[in-house]
Amino acid sequence: MPLYDLLTGFNLYTWSFSIASAVFCIGIIYRIIGFFRLSIGPQRTGFTTTSRIKAFLLGLSGILVSPVRILHLFKAVILDVVLQLPLMRQNFLKWFMHICIYWGFAGLFFFHALEGYVSEVIFPGYQSTLSPFMFLRNIAGVMVMVGVGIAIYRRKTNFRLKQISRHRDYLAIALLGLIMISGFGLEAAKIISSGVFYDMVEEYGSLDEEELPALKAVWQEEFNVQFPGEVVQITPELMEEGRILNEDNCTVCHSNPKEAFVSYPLSIAMKPVAGFFNRHRLDALILKIHFLSCFFGLAYLPFSKFLHILTTPVSLMISGLAGQQIERDENKATRRVFDLSACTECGTCTSHCAVGPLYEIFDNPWVFPSERVIRIRESAWGRPMDPESRDAFSQGSFICTMCNKCSQLCPAGLDLQDIWKATRDRLEMESLPDPVIRIRELLKKHESKKPALDTPLVIKPGQNPVVESLKKSFQGATFSNCYTCLICTNSCPVVAVTGETREFGSAPHQVIHALVLGQTELAKDASIVWNCLTCYKCQENCPQGVRITDIFYQLKNIVHHQEFGI
Repeated sequence: MPLYDLLTGFNLYTWSFSIASAVFCIGIIYRIIGFFRLSIGPQRTGFTTTSRIKAFLLGLSGILVSPVRILHLFKAVILDVVLQLPLMRQNFLKWFMHICIYWGFAGLFFFHALEGYVSEVIFPGYQSTLSPFMFLRNIAGVMVMVGVGIAIYRRKTNFRLKQISRHRDYLAIALLGLIMISGFGLEAAKIISSGVFYDMVEEYGSLDEEELPALKAVWQEEFNVQFPGEVVQITPELMEEGRILNEDNCTVCHSNPKEAFVSYPLSIAMKPVAGFFNRHRLDALILKIHFLSCFFGLAYLPFSKFLHILTTPVSLMISGLAGQQIERDENKATRRVFDLSACTECGTCTSHCAVGPLYEIFDNPWVFPSERVIRIRESAWGRPMDPESRDAFSQGSFICTMCNKCSQLCPAGLDLQDIWKATRDRLEMESLPDPVIRIRELLKKHESKKPALDTPLVIKPGQNPVVESLKKSFQGATFSNCYTCLICTNSCPVVAVTGETREFGSAPHQVIHALVLGQTELAKDASIVWNCLTCYKCQENCPQGVRITDIFYQLKNIVHHQEFGI
């Protein structure tokens, strides 16, 4: 077959659709296998792909045989997937955006793209050019365009979303926009196209040459078809004859296109260039652009953020059934990998993250939970990190306070808390533990270079830079109020467990007293500073208002800066 024939007409549609469908199916199979093969966190012995599939099927059968769980599943489908009520309670604009894109695109996909399998089966006598299908198709397209517009607006105006937006986010928006714009443009081009009119008459009509002018008159005046270079006579008699011919030959398949409330006005706007469009049959070109962009989206879906179109509803159903209470470890491992693919990258977790503002200090994108999800997903699917990036990722992971707010607010129902815990466990196995632990280990190595604790202390004259920096801080400056009443030590749970107060550095009051005396090196090395649970009991009970826990934080930050330079 000549190359020209392959690149034009129905052949182009056939082979491009076949390739896109094959890539889509291969991608989906690859993803499904990965859900049961890959792991987030430490590898567990006995967690084979087969054992995880068996655990999944066992859990699924447990749902299907339980009427109560089926009821909960049905509730999750209606409230969380169809209506997306948790998202509506969280943010109305974001909910409206998701509803517009998700259901608008779903309507176009099932009732337009798959019309031969859905619409023609459900609606007897269905034709895409009949009412109310033109109107409904335009409604669905407008929904998607409104959703895309809101997505662009949020990306440009939301401070946190601007910080985490990537090229692929705008690529996804651009691809959706291209599909919608080419769809409306195609319908408008077909409305004004005389070539489409003549093709229709030749294929379906049974008109004599004498009857054709009357039909052309009606389609020009009432259907907005343009016949450039032709003079179509318009008389009342000719219009009446044309309406009768239209009723007998065309109304079975064609309604008045005015019901396409977007495409029809667009076709009117295209009238000045109708001659150019018709001479070059640009409707055929727009058709190629439209279905090729759709097929590209189909092939791209398993390997892009578009995958959440399929995985997020499943994640919402899992969350509605089990929440964060999955029992079997094999299913937990599978869910972690699956949840990473269900992330919509909407930025909700980042917008509400308590430690998100630290990005301005560290300039580390992995402070943001949404960015960590992306990086963990990339690592799980085989994209390694260089040592420098891994160290920055470790910092971002351990800065997280594990408050679980991200999981509670995630509109996709992801169990992020479990992902963070598994990731930390993996980092600790790779000798990248919590920075506080790493600093504590470094301090132990330095202890041999420092004078023994039984050596008499010498109070150094002059200003101590660390003490001066603490004095400039609202929290740190309060240490000078301490009069060593020991209330902080008596209320400290670490001291209660260890029962040790004789060795220096084992009790909070000793650290504060060392700061009063200017012994900052002793204060920074004190074990209680690094073993502190940050429960704030000492600070809450101090009668002098000394911000003990906050001072401990500042001491750790000072050491962190000295050791790592950040």
